[in-house]
Amino acid sequence: MVNNRIMLFGFLLNIIFFISSEGLYAQEDEVNISGLLEEIVDREKITQFPTSNYQSKQASSYNRESVSPDLPGWFADSDGVSFKRVEEINGKKEWVLMEDSGPGVITKIWAVCFYYGLDNTEGANINIYLDGNLEPVISTNFFDLVKGNDFVKPPFADYSARAGNLYFPIPYAKGCKITMEKKAFYNIINYRKYPTSTKVKTFTMEDFERTSKVRNEVGKILTEYRLPKGTKKEQEKSIDPLESIIFDLPKGNNSVQEFQFKLTAASDMTQALRSVVLQSNFDGEETIWVPVGDFFNNVGKIQSYDMWERSVTEDGNMICRWVMPYKNRGQLVVKNLGKEKVKVKMSVTTKKMKWTSNSMHFYATWQMDDPTPTFPLYDYNFLSASGKGVIVGDEWSVLNPIEGWWGEGDEKIYIDEDLERNFPSHFGTGTEDYYGWAGGIVPTPADQFSKPFLGNIIVGEKSKGYNVCTRTRVLDAIPFRNQIKFDMESSCGKRSKSHFLQYAQTTFWYGIPGVTHNKPALPSFAATKLPTIEDLEREIEKAQGSQYVVDGALEAEILPIVDKSAKVKENFSEIPMWGEISSGALKNIWFEEPGDFVEFNITEQFETSLIYLCTAVGPNSGMFDVYVNGIKKNSQDLYSKHEGVTNPYLNLGECKPVNNAYVVRFELVGNNQESRMTNKKFALGVDFFLIENNFLKD
Repeated sequence: MVNNRIMLFGFLLNIIFFISSEGLYAQEDEVNISGLLEEIVDREKITQFPTSNYQSKQASSYNRESVSPDLPGWFADSDGVSFKRVEEINGKKEWVLMEDSGPGVITKIWAVCFYYGLDNTEGANINIYLDGNLEPVISTNFFDLVKGNDFVKPPFADYSARAGNLYFPIPYAKGCKITMEKKAFYNIINYRKYPTSTKVKTFTMEDFERTSKVRNEVGKILTEYRLPKGTKKEQEKSIDPLESIIFDLPKGNNSVQEFQFKLTAASDMTQALRSVVLQSNFDGEETIWVPVGDFFNNVGKIQSYDMWERSVTEDGNMICRWVMPYKNRGQLVVKNLGKEKVKVKMSVTTKKMKWTSNSMHFYATWQMDDPTPTFPLYDYNFLSASGKGVIVGDEWSVLNPIEGWWGEGDEKIYIDEDLERNFPSHFGTGTEDYYGWAGGIVPTPADQFSKPFLGNIIVGEKSKGYNVCTRTRVLDAIPFRNQIKFDMESSCGKRSKSHFLQYAQTTFWYGIPGVTHNKPALPSFAATKLPTIEDLEREIEKAQGSQYVVDGALEAEILPIVDKSAKVKENFSEIPMWGEISSGALKNIWFEEPGDFVEFNITEQFETSLIYLCTAVGPNSGMFDVYVNGIKKNSQDLYSKHEGVTNPYLNLGECKPVNNAYVVRFELVGNNQESRMTNKKFALGVDFFLIENNFLKD
C-alpha cells in the first residue's frame, strides 16, 4: 500500500507538471488557478519568503464600533452584522462584504451557516464580481458554497461545525467585489493583494472546469498520507528527568522533511505531554521550544486527528510534515522536564535542499500564563516579531472550569505599517470563527473535527475542561517584511474579575535569519503540574472569598451604554448602597426629566430567553419603563426608604433577540412623591442581568 501511494504521488506530480496551458509550473510569472493549487501542496515553497511581494489582507463583519485600542468599543461584540455599504446592482439591493482594486486572490472564505437564528440554515446568496464586470462570475447560495455543496467540493470547501470554509483560490487581475443579496451576517474573507504589475489570470468557470484533473489530484494529495522522500533515522530511548534525546542532522544545505514522535509514560501521560519538550537548533538559532503535546494539539490527553501538516494516529503516533530547511547544521532535541522517566520513539527524515537568499528557518514558539481573569478584557499576544517571516499556523489551548462558552475574542493581526497606524489588517469576528467553525450553542465533543487546514481537536463536555483549536495557513499565510503583532482577544462568555481561564498557545512560523521575537523558552511552566479544573475552581473560590458574585450574572458595569439622551449622565454622583452588590459594582446612571433614556446592547444572543434584572433601590431612585427590543416589559418604581437592590429580581419575561441581540432601554417616567433628587437628578443603578435559555441544556 505504501509503495502504491509513492507511485501515485509521483504520477500525480508528472500530470501536474506536463499540463501545458494550465501547467502548475509552466508560467511562473503568471498567477493562475493551477499554480495556486500547486502552491497549496508544495511543502517546500512555503519555506521560501514569497518573491511576489503580496500582502495578506482580510475583510470581515467585525463590529465597526472598534476603531482604536485607545477608544471605547475596542472589545465590542455583535461582530456579525457589519459590512462596507449597501448598493444597488442590476436593479437589486446588495450588501458589500469585501472590495479590492488591482490584482489579487481570494484565498479563504468562512461563513457561519445559520442566518440571524439557528433555525434559518438557508441564508442568502453570495455574488463574486471580478475585474469590474457587472455580472458575477459566481452567484450561488453562500452556505452551499462554503460547505462544499456547490461546484467546489471537499476538501476545497467543507462543513465544520455550524460553519463552512472555502479554500479554493479565486484570482483576479483588476479587482474583486463580494456581496450578499440579503442583510450581511457573520463572514470572514482572506485575500492576497499583489503589486499592480503582477500578471494574474482572472478566474472563470471555464478555467475552473479545465483544471478538473489538477483539482482532483491536488485534492487527493491533501487528504492521502504519503511517505516523505529522504533519509530516515530513528531513535528509541527511555529518558530520565532532565535527560534528552539529541538528533544531530546532516551537515550542509538540508531540510527536515518529516518527523514522527511517540511518547510512553509509566503513569501520567497527560503530564508527559506537557513536560516533554521539543527543541530545535538550526544554524545556531533555537527556533522551536514547545511541549510535544501542545505542538501536536494534544493537551490533557491523546486525541487522534489528521491535518495537512500534523496528524496523531489512534495509537498515539505524532507526525509533523512542516519542512524545516537549514544552511549548515541542524539539531532536534527532545528533553524531559517532568519528574518521571518516559520512553520516546522518534524518527526524522531529512533531504538535501538548496539554501537561498529567501530561505527561512521554521519556528514554533510557545507560551503559558498564570490563570487569567475574564474581566477586564485585553488582547492576548500570540506573537510579536521583528524582521522578515511568514505566519503559517497556530494552536490555542484553553482550560475552562465551567459549562459555557470561553472564546468570544477576535483575532487582531498587525502587519508591518499596521503597527504605526495602530489598527490591524486582520480583525476577526470571534475565536471559533477564526478556527473555522461557529458558536450559537455551547460546543460539546460532537463539535470536534479535523480538516486539512482547520481543527477543533479537543472540546470539553459543554466546553468544560480542555479545549484545543488549531489552524494551518498556506495560501492564506501571512508574510511580514519588517514586523508583526498577532493578538487574540481574551474574551469569555462569563466576564468577571473572579472567574479564570488557563491559556497556553503555540504559533508556527518561518523567519529569515536575524528575525527576533518575544517568546522565550518557559521551562518552569512546562515542568509544573498540568493545570486542572480543580485548580481553577480554587482560584475562583479564593477570588470570590472577598467578593460577592451572583452565579451567571451579566454584570451591568462591564456593558457599554450604546445610546442615551443628552441630559443623562454616567457616574454623576455616588449611589448609596446598604449590603453587597454582585462583583462589587453598579452601572451608575443619572436622569433629569421624564423621557430621558439609556440603552444597553446585549449581544451574541441566538434564542428566545427569560431575562431578569437586578437594580439598586433607594431614596434617590426614579420610576422607569423597561423595554427590550422596543417592547415594553416592565414599569418599576425603584424608590425605597432604605438603600438596597431589587429582591426578587425584576422579571422582564420571555424576550426574542433581534439581530442576535437584546437592546434594553430604561426610560424615566417620573418619581415617587417620597423620593428626593440629588442635584436635580434621579438615580438608576443597574447591578446585573440574568439570561436564561436552553444554551446549556440538553
